Amino acid sequence: MNKEDWALVSKGDKSAYARLYVFYYSKLYNYGRKFTRDLPLLEDALQEALLSIWTSRARLPGLETPHTYLLNTYRYILFRKIRQAVKRRDLRDAGPGEPEFGVEHLLISRDLEASLRQRLELALRGLTGRQREAIYLRFYEGLSYQEVADLLGISVKATYKMMARALLHLKESMSVTAWMLLLAKLFLADVG
Repeated sequence: MNKEDWALVSKGDKSAYARLYVFYYSKLYNYGRKFTRDLPLLEDALQEALLSIWTSRARLPGLETPHTYLLNTYRYILFRKIRQAVKRRDLRDAGPGEPEFGVEHLLISRDLEASLRQRLELALRGLTGRQREAIYLRFYEGLSYQEVADLLGISVKATYKMMARALLHLKESMSVTAWMLLLAKLFLADVG
């Protein structure tokens, strides 16, 4: 989605909104899966976030980064729903702030041997939930450091520090081969 599409949505263009809906549905769904396995809750939060874009469309032209605004809106709604579900004890396996980071998003290809996958998975488990989320947002979603900082509610400097510590931990936890493959993947995601 480009700024022109967002501008059309802000003017009430239903076909532009439909394109936005289709474009972001799977992206937001995959992002939400990092936080919960409760699919009805996840879909409910997703519907609410996408509907909020339509209902608050008049504000869209003034936004510098509507993509980040949508992610932030979805994240807020999802975390609120997770907290409510935890209070009701409907949700036993997830809570905000501890994403389940899918290793498949960082692997170079499906053909990597199982031991390499296990090393990467083990290294990722050694990261904090915030570090895993920052890596996901930066390298899988392609957000800038500023956008990651805004989404996580921290400074850009803190984002750089968090990413540096996370990458250092991964480097120290993995073999040279696995680290080089991971770097190649991160580099390709960064320039792509």
